[in-house]
Amino acid sequence: MNKYLKLFFGLALSAAGLWYAFREMNFNELIENLSQTHMLYVFLSMIIMVASVALRAYRWQLILEPLQIFPFRPLFSATMVGYFGNSVLPFRLGEILRAYAISLSNSLTASSAFGTIILERLLDSMGLAVVMIFFAFFSPLMEWSGSILIALIIITFGGLLFIIWLGKSHSNFHERVVHWKIFEKSSGQKLLSIIQNVINGLVSIRKTKHSFQLVILTLALWILYYICTALVVLATGIEISWVAAGIVLIATTLAISIPSAPGYVGTYHAAAVYVLVNIFNAGLTESQAFAVLIHAVGFIPLVLIGFVYFLRSSIHFRDVKTEEITQ
Repeated sequence: MNKYLKLFFGLALSAAGLWYAFREMNFNELIENLSQTHMLYVFLSMIIMVASVALRAYRWQLILEPLQIFPFRPLFSATMVGYFGNSVLPFRLGEILRAYAISLSNSLTASSAFGTIILERLLDSMGLAVVMIFFAFFSPLMEWSGSILIALIIITFGGLLFIIWLGKSHSNFHERVVHWKIFEKSSGQKLLSIIQNVINGLVSIRKTKHSFQLVILTLALWILYYICTALVVLATGIEISWVAAGIVLIATTLAISIPSAPGYVGTYHAAAVYVLVNIFNAGLTESQAFAVLIHAVGFIPLVLIGFVYFLRSSIHFRDVKTEEITQ
């Protein structure tokens, strides 16, 4: 699909999401509801969200260890830059920006770093599958998620099996494909080098000594995300159970996997409002206030801090397009 068509589709989907979430909005009631928010809970949620980025950076440090040992600070900085990029750029270019940012401070190639980011997202999918299984024990409402859960399990464990296979066979990958016609020209050689580096990043998990820690850190991340959601529920005064808060977390997480505008605008709000109003019978205005606040918790602090790190770095948006970021 043409990138402009993808951008148009994403913007259209975001617009549709915003229309659905706020089509019956009473502006004065929404402002009044927001003014009655317990902001202490919102600020606590923002602090925990930033802490989750630190935890994610530490997990990335362990994933990268077989390739290269990194101090924590540049990894936290690059992760924040990535969140900033995902919030202001289309097509999730923040992930590429993140890989490029960490490659500037060391000899690791951006493509190898990107391979570890793909691996990281695979771990996130595993964590989401565990969360869905957990809440399925407490709510019959999770029956609708059966096919999604099966797909997540297939993707996660299929991906891990693929990485295991790749780790055993990639050592002679170059020799087997270097004579393919597509790789004969200089551009083909560059592409082959990129593929090889991404594979190196992916299969680094086979050499890790921290498998158990990676699993625990992944589950800890989802616990922090749940706490953030529960705190915003408390902030808005919506009366739903702790299980309902978990289902809202699952629904909004699935929503941001859908291609949309930068920052997951629209799709995120629509998912939150739909679940609260149609499944848990919460008030529309309260649900809209919740959608605004929960999105702000994951958007405002990460964009602001990420922007500061972006300014302090030597990165420019044009570099992602013009520099050999995958060399």
